[in-house]
Amino acid sequence: MRRCFRSSADACGATAVVVATAFCCLPAPAFAQIADILQGQAAQATRAEADRSSREAKAARLVPERRSKIEAVLYRIDEDLLLQRIFSPPRGIHARVGGIGEGAGFGGGTGYQLIGVPVDFRTSAAASLKGYVIAEGSLRFPGTQSEDLYTWADGPYVEVYARWRDAPQEDFYGLGPGSLENDRSNFAQRETFVRVTPAVRRGYLTAGVNLGYLNPSIGSGTDTSMPSTDQIFGPEEVPGLGAQPAFGVIEPFVEFATLDRAIDDRGGGRYRVTFTRYADRDLDQFSFNSWNVDLRQFIPFVHDTHTLALRAWASSSEPSGGDSVPFYLQPVLGGSQSLRGFRTFRFRDRSALLMQAEYRWRINEFVTGALFYDTGAVAPKLGDMGRLERDYGFGLRAGSRSTVALRVDIAFGGREGTRFLVRFDDVF
Repeated sequence: MRRCFRSSADACGATAVVVATAFCCLPAPAFAQIADILQGQAAQATRAEADRSSREAKAARLVPERRSKIEAVLYRIDEDLLLQRIFSPPRGIHARVGGIGEGAGFGGGTGYQLIGVPVDFRTSAAASLKGYVIAEGSLRFPGTQSEDLYTWADGPYVEVYARWRDAPQEDFYGLGPGSLENDRSNFAQRETFVRVTPAVRRGYLTAGVNLGYLNPSIGSGTDTSMPSTDQIFGPEEVPGLGAQPAFGVIEPFVEFATLDRAIDDRGGGRYRVTFTRYADRDLDQFSFNSWNVDLRQFIPFVHDTHTLALRAWASSSEPSGGDSVPFYLQPVLGGSQSLRGFRTFRFRDRSALLMQAEYRWRINEFVTGALFYDTGAVAPKLGDMGRLERDYGFGLRAGSRSTVALRVDIAFGGREGTRFLVRFDDVF
C-alpha cells in the first residue's frame, strides 16, 4: 500500500517536471499567446459573474406594477364588460344614449335585445331634450353565432326592421352649395319606415336588397329662435315642402367588410355600394333614383396603437322624368358625422361628396386621441362640384375596447367659427 502511494507521487512529480520543462522550452511568442488566452478566459468569467450579480440585484428591486385608483376602476370596468352590460348586453334590458339622429341634442332611453341563435331581436325607444322621439325594432333570422355573440353567421338571412321617428326642429339653410347661414330655419319631420331585407353573407361579402315603405310628413318647426322653413321658403323653391307622398323603396346593396367591430376598427376596410329606387305612391311627382358609395379603410401601425382612418363617400340622386327629389331625402353635409366645422345639415342638394381622414393614437386602453380633416361639397350633380368646403381639428374618444362611449371634437376652418361637438358614437 505504501509502495503504491509512493509510486503515484513519483508519477505526479515526473508529470509536473515534464510540463514545466515543456513550458520552458516553448518559444517566447507562443508563451505570450497562451498567457493572453488564459487572461481572456479569466476576464470573461469575471464579466459573466458581474452580469449575473447585476440581474439578481435588479430583480430584487422590481416590484409589481401599481395602478392608480382611477386606472384600477377603469380596468375593472373593461375586464368585467360593464359598458357592454349596460348599453349592449346579449340578452335583457339595456340603456340607450344618443342615436336619435343628427341635431337631436342630448337624449336617451331604454331597450331590450335578445341576441343569438335562432333569432336576433332588438327594440328600443329614446327621446331628447329638444323633443325628438324615436322607437325602432328589428328581427333577424338566423341570428348571430352562438359562440360569438357579435359575429354574423355565413349563409342567407332575413331581417325585418321598423322605425317611427319625430324630429320637430330639423335645420334647413336652403338648397345648393351657395346656401347662406343667415337663412337658417327649421322644419318638423315625422316618418314611419318599415323594411324587409333578404340577403346572403359569404365570408367578408354580403349582398341583398332592402324592400321598404316610407311615409313622411313635413310641418312647421318648433324652434322659436329661428323662423320655420315654410315662412321663408316656398314649395316652388324647395321640392316636397308643400306635399309629401308615401314611397315604395327598393334598394339592392353589396358590402365587403373585413372589420371586426367587437375588437375595434383598427384594421381592415368596409366598402358598401347601394342603388335605391324611391317610387312616389300618391302624387306622381317625386319618384327618383339614387346611388351611394361608402368606402372606409383603417390602417394600423406602431403595434396597432396608432391608426390612420380614411373615408370617401359619394351620393347622387336623379329624378324620373319631370319629377323632383324631395329636399328631406337629399344628401346633406355638416355636423358631427361629416363636415364637423359646419352646423348640422348646413349643405343640402341632390349630390354630395365627402372625404375624411383621421390620425388616431391610443393614449391608454380607454382614451384615444385624434387629429382629423374633412372636405366635401354638394351640388345638383357630381360633375357640377365646385369649391370643396373643409375643416380640421382634434378630439378625444373614451370608451372600452369594443365601443366609443363618448366623443369630443373641436373643429376649425369651417368659415363659420370654431365648433365644439359632443357625441356618444364614433364619426365612422
